Amino acid sequence: MTRARRWIAALALAVASALPAASDPIPLAATPIELLPGHPETTRIGRLEYLGGLHLVSRDSRFGGVSGLETLPDGRLLGITDVGYWFTFRPVLDARGHLVDARDGDLQSLNDERGRPLIGKVLTDAESVRRDASGDLLVSFERTHRVLRYKTVGGPGVPIQVPPDVAGQPDNGGIETLAAWPATADRPDGRLLMISEQARNAASDLKAWLRVDGTWHALSYPLQGEGLPTDAAVLPSGDLVVLERRFGLFTSLGARVVRVPVARVVPGGKLVGETLAEWEAPLSVDNMEGIAITRGPDGADLLWIVSDDNFRRAQRTLLMLFRVE
Repeated sequence: MTRARRWIAALALAVASALPAASDPIPLAATPIELLPGHPETTRIGRLEYLGGLHLVSRDSRFGGVSGLETLPDGRLLGITDVGYWFTFRPVLDARGHLVDARDGDLQSLNDERGRPLIGKVLTDAESVRRDASGDLLVSFERTHRVLRYKTVGGPGVPIQVPPDVAGQPDNGGIETLAAWPATADRPDGRLLMISEQARNAASDLKAWLRVDGTWHALSYPLQGEGLPTDAAVLPSGDLVVLERRFGLFTSLGARVVRVPVARVVPGGKLVGETLAEWEAPLSVDNMEGIAITRGPDGADLLWIVSDDNFRRAQRTLLMLFRVE
């Protein structure tokens, strides 16, 4: 290959790496589920009102492992999977505001800094996605513990600076939880919170890190029971909503939603909150791992919660919608 051809090839590769990958539509089927199967009149757990749920399936073998959830400005939901894909789809609500369907499923690869698809579980194990104050999408990964910044879905992911002890987390117990606060007049960069799933401090609380004005500070998430945090999102009030799940060989499958006052999200603080809801079988539940927040037409806070099926036939990808009292 001549020098000119090599230069042209290199330029073409650079341009291709800078452009978002083309979307890849997938077949998506959604079956409605009741909060308590066989009892449609059951619509409440704790301080949450159930507004419908779906069991999502696809014939595409890449579908599954949804581990994080975020909203998009056009009304779609954006998930990330722990095998290295963005998953976008459009939830459908009826006239009452109840979730009844999901359409327009699409997968795109999670890419590295040069725009190349991530390959191999050690690199693709994405666990949370959150839009920060700049509008960029941040994705946390475990096994190779890091957070990548994406300008666009399908674009290249650039590592952000994180505290050194992030690298010392357990292999399969890293940053499952990201939460971001919007920009304010005194904090144009907002704030960013990370909570580890398994790394503990000297007090046996889970490690957490809060970025304020570009500086990382330590704080902690005390455990209550057997649940572990898998995601978190910020309410319009500024309070933090944390999703926990119980999952394991000797643990009953369950979920809990905790509301932490924003006043406790401070450097050195303990993220202690009140339980909004806690549930397990026979209520509909699976390996609940992702949460996102929107506001309903009546101004109510809505929680979207999704489960990770671990690509196992005995598990399901569930999408559930709740209104916060």
